[in-house]
Amino acid sequence: MTDGFTLPIRIPLSLWQRVAMAVVFTVLLLVAVAVAQDPGGGRAVGAAMGVASAVMLYRVLRMGLVIDDSGITSRTVEWTHRIAWCEIASVDLADAGSIGSLSKAPALRTHKGRRVVLRSLAGYSTRGTVTRLEQTKAQFEATLAGHRAGCATCARSGRA
Repeated sequence: MTDGFTLPIRIPLSLWQRVAMAVVFTVLLLVAVAVAQDPGGGRAVGAAMGVASAVMLYRVLRMGLVIDDSGITSRTVEWTHRIAWCEIASVDLADAGSIGSLSKAPALRTHKGRRVVLRSLAGYSTRGTVTRLEQTKAQFEATLAGHRAGCATCARSGRA
């Protein structure tokens, strides 16, 4: 059986993905500064574009997973999902939604039926990636089982 994660752990988005997205948003930020310098009324557009680019650059640098005793925090460019261990019903592999069905990622299903795909762990379907994702899924399952064994809330609700 695979051992669970040693908590707390931070799993960032891969370096090349963070660098690529950081370059894009940095270029947009520089374009925004150039637009804001235009005396012909481009200040508002440049300021709006600059604020949006700065926020996106900040979010790109924080993308990834944070796994701790209380649960899982998944940060993407768009939003942050926080799921407590007690809310997780199961872990499976799912289509990550990028480039058709070529990429897979672990997905968490909650007891209320909500499904959160951990896109920051997505990998393209090669033999090595599928093996790595299966191992990661097993680590999630082992950590979840360890939580349920020691959690009074899960025991009261019958989830242990």
